[in-house]
Amino acid sequence: MTTFGIDGIRIDPAGHITHVRWAPIDPKTHDWLSPTRIVEVGDVVKAIRAGEVCWSIFTLGGKRFLGPGIRVVAHINGPDGIDTDVPGGSIEKCMDDLAPV
Repeated sequence: MTTFGIDGIRIDPAGHITHVRWAPIDPKTHDWLSPTRIVEVGDVVKAIRAGEVCWSIFTLGGKRFLGPGIRVVAHINGPDGIDTDVPGGSIEKCMDDLAPV
């Protein structure tokens, strides 16, 4: 199982995430294991449904931190998308805090 990190997103006018910047990460150090690339959100949905783990990644003071996990969400008027998985509803960072790509 691969652990992916997302550090940037692209949002359409309807407010849906259309693309992400991601790559596999080392879950202990949060270092990228390969160069990041921009992919359609459908690729992330497929990876999560296949059992891969995906986290948001934030850089603060030059150091990478794991943010909330990423989960699949259903959209009524379009294909499934992604959002942060926030246990208990308490969060300091969310998808909107990721860099635009």
